[in-house]
Amino acid sequence: MNNRITKTIEKYNMIANGDRVLVACSGGADSMLLLQYFLDIKDKYNLNVSVAHIEHGIRGQESVSDSEFVRAFCEDNNVPFHILQIDAVKESEKLGLGVEEYSRQRRYAFFDSIACDKIATAHNLSDNVETLLFRLCRGTGIKGACAIPPVRGKIIRPLIEISSDDVRAYCDNHKIAYRIDSTNASNDYTRNYIRNIVIPDLMNINSDFETAVSNFISDINQDTDFIYSYSNDVYDKVLVDNKLDISLLKKYDMSIIKRVIIKYFNSYDIKLDRLHLNSVLTLLNHNGRIQICGAYYAVSDNGYIRFADFSQKEKNFAFVSKILKISELDKKSVDFYCDYDKIIGKINIRQRQAGDKIRPANRNCIKSLKKLFNELKIPQETRDSVPIATDDKGVIGIVGYCVDERVKIDVNTKKILSLRLPSEDC
Repeated sequence: MNNRITKTIEKYNMIANGDRVLVACSGGADSMLLLQYFLDIKDKYNLNVSVAHIEHGIRGQESVSDSEFVRAFCEDNNVPFHILQIDAVKESEKLGLGVEEYSRQRRYAFFDSIACDKIATAHNLSDNVETLLFRLCRGTGIKGACAIPPVRGKIIRPLIEISSDDVRAYCDNHKIAYRIDSTNASNDYTRNYIRNIVIPDLMNINSDFETAVSNFISDINQDTDFIYSYSNDVYDKVLVDNKLDISLLKKYDMSIIKRVIIKYFNSYDIKLDRLHLNSVLTLLNHNGRIQICGAYYAVSDNGYIRFADFSQKEKNFAFVSKILKISELDKKSVDFYCDYDKIIGKINIRQRQAGDKIRPANRNCIKSLKKLFNELKIPQETRDSVPIATDDKGVIGIVGYCVDERVKIDVNTKKILSLRLPSEDC
């Protein structure tokens, strides 16, 4: 058995000489075999082995007895022992999470709180098969079909190629003591139902069912690695100024397009479900926007798909004004300027407002700011951040873009009003 485990460890390069290995040990057959394995090899690889155990508070005295069993084993073998005690049922209810999901989150947070180089968990081949079937029943893509990875960060799973039946048989034959979780016999939990009912039925069709599924998982992992590597290369090619170039993106197969879009929105911490992904895909063929969540949208315009945040942000613009002669005007050092004598009343800088219009200098037309912003290709979600210069009569300019015909500088101009908006770091 140790040779089989070592082959898996070497295959996936799970440990290095001198590693501090934290073994997640529940007291069950899988984790006790795993712990015994690391005790057997620790001198060979110069490992520092410790144990983490979680008492979930679900099975009463039985659960407490499991903890004492693991603690006693660690004391007898001089293994550092770390324990976390929770009330998974009550605590998960308060957070609105399922007991299994809450327990998983607390479990890995606890592991991460302990100094180590590797976290060894006892997931085995049978667990991997259950996970695949569970995800297929709930709905998944090829990423989900990869099931439980042998290595994820510093988490390693040395038993991932060994079935639970082989684990228990080895423990029984070699007198490795372990605890039995009474809830494993209950089919109230979905995973238990898959383990106790579904998989045995499938093994009636193929007695080597678990191995067949393991081979499938291995193949799908290899294919997925290639697809995502290729998708990442495409992503780098089509990402232009934090936007996705539609014409470039559409040159690729839909399988790649989907993964590029998912990766793009992941960069904004947005996880696209299947419904929203399909909605975003429609933006490949027309301009528009799709609401993803709250004020977050996917927008297609000017040949690009991009992320947009439409949350309303009140903005106050501070500005510095000066009255200059024409000879003193340095256009590089000002954000907006106009004929001072043509201003009516008080100067103000504000956000755009409904109904705002402007007559851009030298264009002989009147435009709403909405139409002008469209012409200027100013992203919709940033338009409230564009400073609008006004006097008592109305809009006199869009700072950084244009001045109104009414206040433009001409041959008769004697005094110039210059405005500068200090940057945030000034």
